[in-house]
Amino acid sequence: MNFLSEFGLAVVSAAILQNVVLTRGLGSCKRTLTLSAPRSILFLGGTLTVVTILAALIAWPLNRLVRTYQSQMQLTLRYLTSITALISICLVFLLLYLGTRAFAPKVHYYLRELMIPATFNCAVLGSIVIALTSGYGVFQAAGYALGSGIGYTAALLLIWEGRRRIALTDVPRAFRGLPILLLYMGILSLAIYGLIGHQLPT
Repeated sequence: MNFLSEFGLAVVSAAILQNVVLTRGLGSCKRTLTLSAPRSILFLGGTLTVVTILAALIAWPLNRLVRTYQSQMQLTLRYLTSITALISICLVFLLLYLGTRAFAPKVHYYLRELMIPATFNCAVLGSIVIALTSGYGVFQAAGYALGSGIGYTAALLLIWEGRRRIALTDVPRAFRGLPILLLYMGILSLAIYGLIGHQLPT
């Protein structure tokens, strides 16, 4: 029961309180923010979630192994957590790409366009690095990865809905396009910060 509660707490924390897009500013590139249909957003978010979970499950024992080796050899190497996270992401990309091409060509046909933006995304790398540096166990790291993927997908859907509603209004010429979208995302981020209880610097 303790593992389930830790897993669920990590999922909720990553999805809402530490949303990768709205509170950490990760993964919000122009290509993902301008997706034009909820179906493509859900497909990208689902792929990103699977990649993040698998990469976190590979990175956690790999990071422990590298840290143990580093302490035994008394090495002072920097950025080991980021390197192990990047290695695990590349392994997951190779496994998914080659596995779907060999065993599920129809799935591979749909995945090949979204595989690179869903895998090599700073939201994936940032989520794994945060999970590894926060001292989470393997269940918590997997829960944090799942919550990050859910939060990323929910944030993109909120941004898509905001863009759709903004397109129906009369926006001043100076704010059309990216400026009004950034204002909308800033207001959403402030709302989440108010929910968490962070104090803004004075």
